Amino acid sequence: MTTKTLNCSASTLRFADLPTRIAVAADAGFGGIGLRVTDYLDANMADGQIRDLLDQHGLRVLELEHNWDWALGEDPAEEAMLTFADRIGARHLNVPMFAAHPLADLVESFGALCDRAAGHGVLVGFEFLPYSQVRTLREVWEIVSAADRPNGGITIDLWHWFRSGARPEELADIPASIITTVQLCDVLPEPRPDMTDEARHHRQLPGHGAGDTLGVLRALRDNGMTAPVSVEVFSDELDVRPPAETARRAFDAGVAVLERAGYTAPSWTTTREEAR
Repeated sequence: MTTKTLNCSASTLRFADLPTRIAVAADAGFGGIGLRVTDYLDANMADGQIRDLLDQHGLRVLELEHNWDWALGEDPAEEAMLTFADRIGARHLNVPMFAAHPLADLVESFGALCDRAAGHGVLVGFEFLPYSQVRTLREVWEIVSAADRPNGGITIDLWHWFRSGARPEELADIPASIITTVQLCDVLPEPRPDMTDEARHHRQLPGHGAGDTLGVLRALRDNGMTAPVSVEVFSDELDVRPPAETARRAFDAGVAVLERAGYTAPSWTTTREEAR
């Protein structure tokens, strides 16, 4: 594992300010980070300052999130994320869908979102969540395959994978190139009564829970997946620890499961790679 392959998603260090997040992620060994659009807008830093800080620590931004109802067309959050990609650099957007739209109607709107992002060199990963409008791997694949955009794909978050009941054999019909990114985390042995609350407060470090993380990673590997990998752990327990400790624990857990699964996280580039 090198420092240029494993990434720290936005919610693993969700309460750290941007300079702290960048510093501790780099010190832990991560090669990239994810950001919420609010992390960018609330940082009170010029784009050049953010770019210089990332360069100083040898980091890049893998993923940006969220524009919550992209089916309605471009909104300020989307505009801000694409501006970030143009000025600072990012690889892809992660997008769920919580608003009530028929699945068939999302095909055209997802394609339109991909087209807008393509104008900025950005990929789009559609993330299925078992408590959202698009709840399963099967549902998200139906939309992404029907939209048929070269920069459109699927984000696989292992918490959502386990709680939605996804199975490794479902990957057989999905081209490996469709997987935009994989987010590592783990689940409690028993689901909590409120699935949304569990997802946002009680995830476990990868390999530290009850999910078959190694089995999923090996299935992805055997399917030929070459998508970049992040650690995304929403955890109240980790939130109260010093950010540097959380970053180190997340990195070590991510590296351990990848090594045990025999999965090599690939390198990746951003929209401003040639300028970095």
